[in-house]
Amino acid sequence: MASDSAPIELGRIVGTHGVRGWVKVYSDCRPREAIFKYKDFLGLSSQGNRPLRLSASRVQGNGLVAKFVGVDDMDQARALNGLVLAVATLKPLQKGEFYWRDLIGLTVINRQEETLGRVKTLLETGANDVLVVVDDSDREILIPYVVPRYVEHIDLEQKQMRVDYSLDWLNEN
Repeated sequence: MASDSAPIELGRIVGTHGVRGWVKVYSDCRPREAIFKYKDFLGLSSQGNRPLRLSASRVQGNGLVAKFVGVDDMDQARALNGLVLAVATLKPLQKGEFYWRDLIGLTVINRQEETLGRVKTLLETGANDVLVVVDDSDREILIPYVVPRYVEHIDLEQKQMRVDYSLDWLNEN
């Protein structure tokens, strides 16, 4: 899980929306509107941080908009532009659910007990997310993050992920 000392970044304010203090929000959460499960944020910037409390939010077309307590006009909203939205702790997940940040660095082992490498990052695609695994020679292996078809077991304590993926598949055309 996340460290208690460092704020966890969930998104950022990317512009204003209207004249009544609403702002446009970019969310790093999936689904993107999951950012609105949180009410209390820390707005991070190089000029200093400030607490923000969400008072209203909604999906607006292809984006997200939010209203924060005490931000009632366009000038106040404009002052928030560029702030990173962070929280102190993440919400607990259901059994079998994982935050992407928890998967980064896990050792990936296949059914043949071959170590494929470590999870470098995840990519969001239209069909499903994809694990980017890097081996000792810096070769990237892309594995669909599909449970249980490809990803069979995740053990955060052992820092391992078990997958159904063969190195032979890399050489197939």
